[in-house]
Amino acid sequence: MDSAVSTIRQFLIEAQRRIGCHAVAFTAPTRGDFHFHCPSDDAREVEEMLRGIAATFLSQTRETNGPVIRNRVRYENGGPMIGRFLVAPVFDSSGDLAGLAMMYRLCTHDSFEQDDLKKGSQLSRQLAHLLSLPADPVTGLISRAGLEELVDWRLKSLGERANSSVLYGDIDQLRVINDMFGFEAGDRAIAVVANALAAVLANEDAVLSRLSGDRFTVFLPDCPLPQAQKIAARLREAVQARPLHVDDDTFPLSICLGAATLTNGERSFDHSLAAAEVACKAAKERGRNRVEVYRISDTSMIRRRDDISIVSRLRSALDQGHYQIFGQPIASLLTRDSVHRYEMLLRIIDEKGRLVLPSHFMSSATRYQLLPQIDRCVIVDVFRHLRSASARPGYTPLHVSINLSGPTIGDDGFLDWLQMQLDENGVSGEWLTFELTETAAVSNMEQAQLLMSELGARGCRFALDDFGTGLSSLTHLKNLQFTSLKIDGSFIRDLLHNERSQSLVGAIAQLAGAMGMETIAEYVETPEICMRLIDLEVQYGQGYAIGKPRPLNGILAPTADLLHAS
Repeated sequence: MDSAVSTIRQFLIEAQRRIGCHAVAFTAPTRGDFHFHCPSDDAREVEEMLRGIAATFLSQTRETNGPVIRNRVRYENGGPMIGRFLVAPVFDSSGDLAGLAMMYRLCTHDSFEQDDLKKGSQLSRQLAHLLSLPADPVTGLISRAGLEELVDWRLKSLGERANSSVLYGDIDQLRVINDMFGFEAGDRAIAVVANALAAVLANEDAVLSRLSGDRFTVFLPDCPLPQAQKIAARLREAVQARPLHVDDDTFPLSICLGAATLTNGERSFDHSLAAAEVACKAAKERGRNRVEVYRISDTSMIRRRDDISIVSRLRSALDQGHYQIFGQPIASLLTRDSVHRYEMLLRIIDEKGRLVLPSHFMSSATRYQLLPQIDRCVIVDVFRHLRSASARPGYTPLHVSINLSGPTIGDDGFLDWLQMQLDENGVSGEWLTFELTETAAVSNMEQAQLLMSELGARGCRFALDDFGTGLSSLTHLKNLQFTSLKIDGSFIRDLLHNERSQSLVGAIAQLAGAMGMETIAEYVETPEICMRLIDLEVQYGQGYAIGKPRPLNGILAPTADLLHAS
């Protein structure tokens, strides 16, 4: 089902609906194509008749160069009337005749009128425009732009009571194919899946499109959700039945599909596509090679839907620089030292100028692989602030702590990029601590060890974040060069009332001391918690009892911040 075939099919269905024909056909003389739509029992006889008469209408259309009505058509002079016809030429972008649309009514039905002629002319121009849109280069399917135009075109005539459906498909483990066999094999896998999907939809009123990468969508006009679910099941089975052959290897293919309803007047196509994507993501997480239907009552799908709605705004904020860096102090609990360092925290600025906390976007950022971009944005912005502040008279160097996510640590190009940023901004490693979670470090052990070795040589320090909630292997502590353990806030919140939390915090403090590491307690919210942490010999604290997050520019230039506040 290439782009042209899909578009022509939609044209035929729409023309039959809008004009009220017994049958509609499209013939393209240069390509030798003939496409036909007739929902009646006599379809085979009608198709044969239209094929036979097409050449005559093509000749007449070349003479008139426009649409014509023939309400009394006979095979020969004096013979019986075979029907009524409205024929409209379809021209390509160069003005050449690309094809002919033939709309057929039985001779017992109403004649074609000027209003029909006007509609037929509009439809043929719309078809010419849609055929001129570029197709996907890998699969030949209709592009996203063409899909959206076709959807809009069909929805306008279906009416508000029609229930259409949208499917969203994502090939399972395409990355594994790319890693094992290369990207050329990955493109072949995409093409194999596209052919499997197209074969199932060959006789359906459906528009199949490749969105990007390994993602497909299917628009099913006037198709209720239960029927769409059955079609999705057939699509899944068809993909599973077509493995990828690479030399002597065979790799099984599968796809996850999500289905959502599209009720004209209540939901936009984009809204329904997002809902279908949510259902597809649920299918991925529930085992792959599955079909899931979007249900508003499914709490996990609600969370995924929220993530999808957030991710576009998050991407836009990161790309346009609509964010601000805050610093939260980390202070000594055992000495009068006021502040040990500041942890850098990202705040997104929404379209109304309000600050959005990480708790509202980190789930979406994690799910849609935006953590590396966030990490780099924070580093670039913090280094820029430090370089600018260092040029001011009387500047006192500020020790900052920056979080690094697992995907960032696993990025082979990140270390070189970070060292370049250090050099370009003149930032000394002795004023930097990088925070890594246990899971992020252990999941990328080789890269984490290289990162610590290279940056440690520049004076950088490393803190093990959220200690006590991850893999917690003492072997990992021994093999990784951490200088600090940050005790997870879940042990600190109930420290005053939970003896087990007190025991664990005390044990962590003793372990860290024995290994020459400092301890930092997160979520220190009250003076009473501070005092209990001192009793347990925890050295540093971070939380509202220590200090609230403040904009980094105000921390680096406090006098300017006071002037601004006044």
